[in-house]
Amino acid sequence: MNINPIGVAVPFFFALLGIEILVARRKGRPLHRLNDSMADLTCGMGDQLIGVFTKAIPLAIYAGLEAQFGLLELSASSPWVWLAAMLLVDHQYYWYHRFSHRVNIGWATHVVHHQSEEYNLAVALRQPWFSQVYSWLFYLPLALLGFPALVWATAFALNLLYQFWIHTRLIDRLGPMEWLFNTPSHHRVHHGVNDQYLDRNYAGILVIWDRMYGTFEPEGDKVLYGTRRPLRSWNPLWANIEPWAHVAKLSAAARSPGERLYAWIAPPEWLPSDAPGLPGKDAFMEQRGYNSNLGRSLHGYVLLHLAPVGALMTWMLTYDTSLSQSVLAAGSLVIVWTALGWAGMFEGRSWALPAELVRHGGLAATLVFLAFAPLEPFPRLSPAITALCLLFLAASVAWLLKQREALRAA
Repeated sequence: MNINPIGVAVPFFFALLGIEILVARRKGRPLHRLNDSMADLTCGMGDQLIGVFTKAIPLAIYAGLEAQFGLLELSASSPWVWLAAMLLVDHQYYWYHRFSHRVNIGWATHVVHHQSEEYNLAVALRQPWFSQVYSWLFYLPLALLGFPALVWATAFALNLLYQFWIHTRLIDRLGPMEWLFNTPSHHRVHHGVNDQYLDRNYAGILVIWDRMYGTFEPEGDKVLYGTRRPLRSWNPLWANIEPWAHVAKLSAAARSPGERLYAWIAPPEWLPSDAPGLPGKDAFMEQRGYNSNLGRSLHGYVLLHLAPVGALMTWMLTYDTSLSQSVLAAGSLVIVWTALGWAGMFEGRSWALPAELVRHGGLAATLVFLAFAPLEPFPRLSPAITALCLLFLAASVAWLLKQREALRAA
């Protein structure tokens, strides 16, 4: 049975996230808001679910190019090949990252990662859903050089895993390490919207690329996190669609055909020639601080249900190549439905409670079905487990109904 290492890493991500929360509270520095962190996590879940169904495509294209046109015969058994691949993947990541900040079709995907006005380990998991449509193109030169697909895919995964720990405010500067490696201090700058921090520090692992290409900026003034166009929503679907809607509006507002096309490849600050100027800093600041939230009585409910949803996500990612497409699709539906329902609850949407009740009903029906007619790869559920799960769902429904007034007031 093939095991996906990203799925294995998920529990460690959650454990480190919990440690960060506890340490921050002990230091009197709360770095998380439940609404914001849940939006981060659900964006990340959506990204990983899309990858389950699509990651084989770039791998196949890469492997085909390497087999047909690879200039060198490089062996995956050589440590020098791995070292060179890590270095080149990091270099190509820099240029992918820089592209995704300076070209609208790239920024429309990547901006999702920057929408949070917090900076913590949950933000590291806030990944865009559509960047995987094009990001792999930046690594095809490695295929033409002859690096095996396994080497590239592993080096790419390690590059992303490295970047998890640098999304925190709890780690200060790290002395001489700052000269060579990307660190929390360097990456805090990258997430800043202060004038001096915009479009700086694109590094993945090695900050030397920023120093070489003139995009390095040390941390100085207190960093203001987020984007120049605050999202003001906790909905992961809207977080990924809204930036594309914005670029489409820019294109539609342009009068000339040239500007309509240019809107898609322009830098994010570009506006049509006859459009009014960008809003001033005061207007931008007034849009920040969105904090539509649930009452504390419902925070425990969301956290309690995060555990089984996280377990389902971990299981699906770990064994994605061994599970049928129907099982993966059903699991993805449950996770996405849950994510959208929670976002609606945080935002006080009228449809949120009915959506959550339907989710409970669907889960209850599935449990009963599996108790009497198990499907591969699920074993037959015992009566005791089925009863406990149904009791949990019934208690959750009762709690939701009891808190419906709090939901409406959110």
